[in-house]
Amino acid sequence: MNVNPLFPYPNIHTHKARNSLQVQNLFPEDTPPQQGVFSVGIHPCYIVGDGTEQWEKVLEHATHPLCAAIGECGLDKRASAPLSLQEKVFRWHISLAQQLHKPLIIHCVRSYGEIIRLRKETGATGLWILHGFRKSEALAHQLLGVGIKLSFGTALLHDTRLQHLAKILPREDYFLETDEDPTPIEEVLTFLHSKS
Repeated sequence: MNVNPLFPYPNIHTHKARNSLQVQNLFPEDTPPQQGVFSVGIHPCYIVGDGTEQWEKVLEHATHPLCAAIGECGLDKRASAPLSLQEKVFRWHISLAQQLHKPLIIHCVRSYGEIIRLRKETGATGLWILHGFRKSEALAHQLLGVGIKLSFGTALLHDTRLQHLAKILPREDYFLETDEDPTPIEEVLTFLHSKS
C-alpha cells in the first residue's frame, strides 16, 4: 500500500497540538479532541498489567472519525515491561492498523532489528513510520528497505546527520514531527526548505 494519508499533516506526531494540521498523540486513557486528528496507542514504557484494559480503550478510539493513525506503540529495551509483553502488545497494534488501513506510528529504542523482523514476519503492507529517528544512514536505508518510513523531529535543526538524510532521501520517505518539543513545526519546515 503506497498511500501516505498523513502527508496533509506537516506534524505527524505531537503531544502539544496547536491546530488541526497536527496529529496529536493520545494515550488510551485520553479523551479524543473535538477537532483535529489524533493517533492512539499503548506506549511500550506505559503498559499497565498485561495491557488488555488499555487495549479496550485503544479499540474504542481507533474507529473514531478523527483517528488518523495507530500508535505510538512499539518496543523499548529500557522499559520495565518484558520485551515479550511489549512485542505481544505491539502485534495487536500491527494487526489493528492493517485491518483499519491506518498508518502505524512506531516508538523504538534499541530494538530496530526486532521491528524489521516483525515487519517481515507479519507481512504487514501498511504505512509504518518510525518516529523520532536519529540514527545512522545505514539503518535508515535498512528500515526503508522493508517499507518503514522515517520521521524527523526538532533534532533536524542541529543534527548534521539528519540534515544529510533529509537532503538525500526522497521526500516521500520521511515525515516531520515535534513530539514533546514546544518548537513550532513551522520552524522545522522553514529550516528544511532553506536547506533544499
